[in-house]
Amino acid sequence: MPIDALLVAIAVLTMFVVFGAALAWADRQTSSGRLDSDAKR
Repeated sequence: MPIDALLVAIAVLTMFVVFGAALAWADRQTSSGRLDSDAKR
């Protein structure tokens, strides 16, 4: 496999991992907010 194709594959994989981590972080932030608002009722 040529080195440029390998670098592109690594870059795409890294973007998917970062995007997944951002989604997981955002989901954790919003779900903790929902739990706090439910506890206040």
